Amino acid sequence: MHVNSLTNIGLVRKANEDSFLTDKNRGLFVVADGMGGHEAGERASSIAIKTLDKYLTSEVIATSKGEGLCQAIQIANELIYQESQQNTCYSGMGTTITAALFIDDQLIIGHIGDSRAYLIRDNTIKLLTNDHSLVGELLRKGELTESEAYRHPHRNILTRALGTEKKVEIDISEYKIKSGDLVLLCTDGLYNLLNDNEILAEILKNGYDLKRTVNRLVQTALERGGVDNITVILISYDDQ
Repeated sequence: MHVNSLTNIGLVRKANEDSFLTDKNRGLFVVADGMGGHEAGERASSIAIKTLDKYLTSEVIATSKGEGLCQAIQIANELIYQESQQNTCYSGMGTTITAALFIDDQLIIGHIGDSRAYLIRDNTIKLLTNDHSLVGELLRKGELTESEAYRHPHRNILTRALGTEKKVEIDISEYKIKSGDLVLLCTDGLYNLLNDNEILAEILKNGYDLKRTVNRLVQTALERGGVDNITVILISYDDQ
């Protein structure tokens, strides 16, 4: 397994509210995009990442797998919610979270919000997560086309986020992966400026040079305005 990652504040925001985690030894990779004002957003995404990093030890992963990932995200939700209730500076804060856990040839995705996980296989790209957003819901209902969703002025309104309520519904999905697969985790600062086909084109153009691919994805988002924080994690899986 190989990985490369990069985060960038972008060209408009005053702070980077994204946080991320990469740990090849545990097969654990996470992105989180905070919300609620820059201090609150930074705090929420940081709590989410630190909680998963602390809770998901190698032993927990080996014994509980997807259940452990779900529990860790629930704990993070409770901690963020409690702090938002106790500290007026952090009132209303929350974060997205998209986590990828590799266990042998199994990929487990834990997800809330509108950060994304993609699987790149055989020169195709597949979205593994559903955006928990107003536009995402309308798109799944067939009330918007892909092009309308891409341009929609309210595409950043979330319908589900970590830490905004005492209990939260977590999407947990499992996939069988094979050698040569790539998994991409990113925040909306990337995919709001590059569509899926453009992301795939950059990946295919740069082959398995993960660093170059990640740098090009972030640079292209910056060239197109960099209106949000941008975080990208690209993982290459092999079964050796």
